[in-house]
Amino acid sequence: MLIRMANPIAEVAVPRPVDRLFDYRIPPALGDLSPGVRVLVPFGKERLVGTVVNTKSVSEFPGRLQDIRDCLDEQPTFSQLHLQLARWISQHYVCPLGVVLQAMAPQSLAHPKPSRSKVVQLACTLSETLQAIEHLKAAAPQQAMLLQRLLHTPLPTVSELLKAAGSSNGPLVQLQKKGFVAVRAKSKEPFQSPLQEHAPALALTSMQRAAVEQVKAALVRGEGSFLLHGVNGSGKTEVYLHAVQHALAMGKSALMLVPEISLTPQLIARARHRLGDALAVVHSGLTESQRAAEWQRLRQGRAQVLLGVRMACLLPVDRLGLIVMDEEHEPTYKQDAPEPRYQAREVALQRARLERAVLILGSATPSLESFHRAQVGSLTRLDLPQRVVQAPPPHVELVDMAAQKQSLSSSLERALQEVLDEQGQAILFLNRRGFGTAFCRRCRQTQRCPQCDIALTYHLRPHQLHCRYCNYRQHQQRCARCGGELALCGLGTQQVELSVRRRFPGARVARMDSDAIKRGQHGLLLEQFRQGRLDILLGTQMIALGHDFPHVQLVGIVDADGLLSVPDYRAAERTFQLISQAAGRAGRGVRRGCVILQTRHPDHYAIRHAAQLDYAGFAQAELSLRKDLGYPPYVHLIRLELAHHSQERCWQMAVALKDALHPFQVLGPAATVPARWRGRWRAQLMIKTVEPDSVQGTLLETLKRLNLEAQVTVDVDPYGD
Repeated sequence: MLIRMANPIAEVAVPRPVDRLFDYRIPPALGDLSPGVRVLVPFGKERLVGTVVNTKSVSEFPGRLQDIRDCLDEQPTFSQLHLQLARWISQHYVCPLGVVLQAMAPQSLAHPKPSRSKVVQLACTLSETLQAIEHLKAAAPQQAMLLQRLLHTPLPTVSELLKAAGSSNGPLVQLQKKGFVAVRAKSKEPFQSPLQEHAPALALTSMQRAAVEQVKAALVRGEGSFLLHGVNGSGKTEVYLHAVQHALAMGKSALMLVPEISLTPQLIARARHRLGDALAVVHSGLTESQRAAEWQRLRQGRAQVLLGVRMACLLPVDRLGLIVMDEEHEPTYKQDAPEPRYQAREVALQRARLERAVLILGSATPSLESFHRAQVGSLTRLDLPQRVVQAPPPHVELVDMAAQKQSLSSSLERALQEVLDEQGQAILFLNRRGFGTAFCRRCRQTQRCPQCDIALTYHLRPHQLHCRYCNYRQHQQRCARCGGELALCGLGTQQVELSVRRRFPGARVARMDSDAIKRGQHGLLLEQFRQGRLDILLGTQMIALGHDFPHVQLVGIVDADGLLSVPDYRAAERTFQLISQAAGRAGRGVRRGCVILQTRHPDHYAIRHAAQLDYAGFAQAELSLRKDLGYPPYVHLIRLELAHHSQERCWQMAVALKDALHPFQVLGPAATVPARWRGRWRAQLMIKTVEPDSVQGTLLETLKRLNLEAQVTVDVDPYGD
């Protein structure tokens, strides 16, 4: 029975795992509510911030409707186009619309609180700050910590800075007296990052100019999607910035996406220098008040360019004309948790279509999905096959490690010594943290996590075994199973660092991985290396991104095989990308670079093509294999993960779900990696489909019918284990 209401009714999406909208009465005091405004509504015993997606005069709900308590926006947070994008994300990634909309406008961004607090800023140059940090580390560690926080948390309030650094007010006063920092009243000026690169804009090469001209024409048309495939050092950033400046000149705004803020300081620094106050930067490293201030600048039109990580692709930006995604192949663009589990590249493609914006996907090693799209014509390919600095590509030497026992081959040690003698710099790349794994000499068993059943990694400092999944730590030095003596095997960054320091005691060495570097301090270490204050930088994949270090003569890839054994169809692709990106750091100055590539599989096609810097050859081989096996980009995968405290019950649910989905091609069930996580057993099914949107409706109905909605995680186009 339909009930006619005197007041209008709003359909509201709430941020809860419920796949439906809820009707609420709009009190007369609130007047008309437009779709896209956020409202405060009662939901059971809670009060939630929901989003109005539609208004109507009749409700199909047979009971008594509750009233909206308050409207939080003077103007809609979401336009109709943005609501369309939210609906597409909700359907494509099988996620409730209210959860999607909550991710699109985080509370901290939407309503900044006025503050009269004083803010702190650096009062010296970046070089002077780095020297001060080194000088104060031993004598005044709290002062050093405050300076480090200021490098990556621009213009915090006094209370925010002291809380973040775990410091009292005394060290801050001392820094003021020494002239290192200044404390002033808060203003409406946008924050300025201390990591700024005041490099002049270089004249474009003919190929860069051709790429920019094609983008300009697309901006005039109001449509166009490009794959900017440029070798390392070919000047992709200049193409990005010229494209952004053309969009601004046309009265349009722009969105720039980077894989991780702290690992791309040079791109951000150049953008800040070239775009000035037009640039707003939003990421998790800022305080709430800073994110709110940047968001307000965008909404008020005082900033026209938004730069951020994957979540920035969801945020409302008016008059959007251009989307740039740098290093588009990086796995950090895939959101694994929490919901929505989206791929930022796919969201950017859909958003560009909806808002008639131009999209540029840039990479030296594009994802095979993007490369295939360029082959079939859904992306226009722009090539930059040569470096801006006219230097030959680095020389690559393959070293077969099958018979080697030490982590550094004689070839790599000899090359490192030559670089140090010439006062150059070197990068060592190993994509495995810790020191190694531990096994028992008596029972020969590898030490495994009791909750996740995965091999534990030994860490030298502190002396303990550690699970990378659930953070379980084991301190005993004896086998947990039989009490036997433990021995170490395998290779990790800590072990290589120890070897390098012993072999080259006079070298200035730094290790860059998530164990050695706290979140937000990556840019500081990269800047020290760029300024020549370090000789050897050792690290994991975080050093393989698009950094420009002109004095790096040597890149040593300590173990090129680490990812090949991962049970993932992308293993060869990721191996090729990491090797190629790491190798691209060598020889970006006037001297020719050298790459030493250590491997036990020199004949593997991913290793062989990476050594030849041959992306086209690798892509052709890998795409042919994927087509034969029926893997992306020729199909889509939908992973259904089930979890339960009982292993038997977990597998029973998986089998029942597979049987219920018999119209589709379903692989499994199979154990996940790890099969047991935080005490819960896990199994997975994999649906293969050419068109994922045709599966979602049946999938949701099946989960409801089997009462498995709470036990199953749905991940469309999953990445990794």
